[in-house]
Amino acid sequence: MKIMKTKIFNIIGLICFVCGFAACSDDDRTGSIDVSGECLVQEFVLNNQYTATINTEKRLIKVKVPVDFTAKDNMEITSLTVSAGAKSNLKVGDHINLVADKTLHVTNGDLVMDYQVAVRNDEAIMTLFLLGGVKGAINQTDKTVTVSVTANSGIDLANATFEVECSEDATCSPASGTKGNFTEPFQITLTDNTASNTYTVYAVMIDKPKALFVGEAENVEMLNDEEKTAAKWLTGNIAGSAYASWSDIANGNVSLDECRFIFFHRHCSSYGNYNGFAEAETAAMSALVKMKECWQRGVGFVLGRSAVNYAIALGAMPEDAYPNNVWGGGGGEGSDLMGDDPWHFYAYDITHPLWKSLKTYPGAAEGAVYTLDKDYTICNTTSQYGFWGEYEGREGAVEAKTGGRALGGDNSVSSWELKAANGEYGKGGVICFGSGLFDWNSPTPYTSNYHDNMGTIMLNAYHYLTGE
Repeated sequence: MKIMKTKIFNIIGLICFVCGFAACSDDDRTGSIDVSGECLVQEFVLNNQYTATINTEKRLIKVKVPVDFTAKDNMEITSLTVSAGAKSNLKVGDHINLVADKTLHVTNGDLVMDYQVAVRNDEAIMTLFLLGGVKGAINQTDKTVTVSVTANSGIDLANATFEVECSEDATCSPASGTKGNFTEPFQITLTDNTASNTYTVYAVMIDKPKALFVGEAENVEMLNDEEKTAAKWLTGNIAGSAYASWSDIANGNVSLDECRFIFFHRHCSSYGNYNGFAEAETAAMSALVKMKECWQRGVGFVLGRSAVNYAIALGAMPEDAYPNNVWGGGGGEGSDLMGDDPWHFYAYDITHPLWKSLKTYPGAAEGAVYTLDKDYTICNTTSQYGFWGEYEGREGAVEAKTGGRALGGDNSVSSWELKAANGEYGKGGVICFGSGLFDWNSPTPYTSNYHDNMGTIMLNAYHYLTGE
């Protein structure tokens, strides 16, 4: 009976609680939030003549002024219209300094929106020019662009595709992505309201390149996608660089007199020993005499993926020092998709010049090096070193086996450097990137962020190995 009474009292109490809560919800609205209005900026005009373009999604109010306008420090708001019932921190008649961007704060009830107010001069400046993937050197003073190409670049100068990047609001004529005849000076005009500039592009044939990407194919366009992207990075980012086939080098078709840097990145089936590499890579071995001469006179080398075995051919490391932990291969179609946290390896000495100025993943451990991004697909072909039980740690093992030093990896050593022919590290040395993370081409779309580190690492390697 006591148990029954207790249950009845509990039920009555619950009913009273629910009824009291409902009554409170219906009658007491003092804590409600007012979100019935809007905080839109509908019109914004400065000095009675400069009407803003309003991007609500980006919360950006952009006002364009003539190219020679210099009075941004004292501009008057002559028209400002916001949503009905809304208020703003700025008002019509205010004189404001817009040399730097200002914030327009709009409220309506409990709604709040902040807009960035930006005044920008009309501008028609070219920031990047590519001819068939080869980067041009832009002279902003005389508005000229010089592009250095070689006969075996695969570019038909009479009908070559060009790409232009320019000031945010400028338009390009002829349009970027179209073709032109670059056998003679070629003019490109950029316009943005009151601003206009005409650039003249000169295509110059390189007789004596200062840097080379070498490969099997007759020209860049015939390489597999992974190697092609790596080659185009070099020719697009280091002035005076070019592509050359092994046949060109072996036959003396390319002058090596001024060459200071050679990049050999080979994406193919992995080799379990040096003999397998030497027997299969007949094209690379056909130019070995000239490549040895280059290394012996102080030319720096970067070797990627299976190409790390070429260090043995050059004489930069012993024949029995080939990587003992290898896998992968294929035509570059990709096999592994990165997750939200892209794969990484570790730099053993983060102060080494190779790792300078790299972007870092938030919360990454010290020394972590990221070269991939979310949605990036890699081939994951790898030629690296595993541990040797008789040696103390990774660094000791690599030094004992190769005569060089370990630069990075994880449980294995996937990047290392070898000495120059003069016995010193640095200028004229050899850097080997055997990691699958040293990847240039993704067959799937992605937003580039940490993959930009690839270019930074390569530029660091170029400066380190050439002393420039």
